[in-house]
Amino acid sequence: MKTKVVVWLGFILTAIGLAGLFAATAQQRTNAPAAAGDGQNSMQQMMRAMMSGVVPPGVKPNDLPAPASAGAKLVARYCVQCHNLPSPLMHSAAEWPGIAERMFQRMTMCSRMSGTGMMGKMGGVGMKGMMGGTSGNAMMGMMNVKAPSAKEQEIIVAYLKEHSLKSIQPGALPSPRTKGAILFAATCAQCHALPDPRQHTAQQWPQVVARMRQNMVTMGKTIPNAETLRAITEFLQDAARTKP
Repeated sequence: MKTKVVVWLGFILTAIGLAGLFAATAQQRTNAPAAAGDGQNSMQQMMRAMMSGVVPPGVKPNDLPAPASAGAKLVARYCVQCHNLPSPLMHSAAEWPGIAERMFQRMTMCSRMSGTGMMGKMGGVGMKGMMGGTSGNAMMGMMNVKAPSAKEQEIIVAYLKEHSLKSIQPGALPSPRTKGAILFAATCAQCHALPDPRQHTAQQWPQVVARMRQNMVTMGKTIPNAETLRAITEFLQDAARTKP
């Protein structure tokens, strides 16, 4: 019990400090008081900025696979509360359950700190007033994070797994000892499971490789040179699926 209280207090103090820092910066830029309801947007912007070097840029809801499905709609509803919308192709089917569980836990923690939860017990209005307008709005905005129900979590995980990155072991690659295969395995494994070359067509791979390179720039990874990218792209096109 004592350990749990310490974790909660640490989370709250960290959030307060980050919210205050972000709000102060925003206030200096605008030199105007924050409008009511700006707190959650401010917190989202702060968290996205913090994660910009950790995760690649997000996608638009309509760019999600099966965008009209229940899974896509739930991902678009819940994931953007804290960061940009992730593509299911970011991780393999084996990786998504563990990643999703961590995200569910964080959303649940934040949701419990709102209203009648931890923030209610500590006096949310009083804390907001103590922190001041902009930082108080940002802190209370974070407390407005909603967590998906158990059933919704099942739908989200099933959706992410269904449309996930199709991975392959390095030894199972076509011509695994060739230069292109070796460079492909070494480069792409920096960020995620090794994608199966048959996941895309030969026409699609150049655009995918260009997008992955930009993601590596965003995430601060080692950027392959032009010759390496050309060898990787040629390998992927040779090994790609033949049907659209």
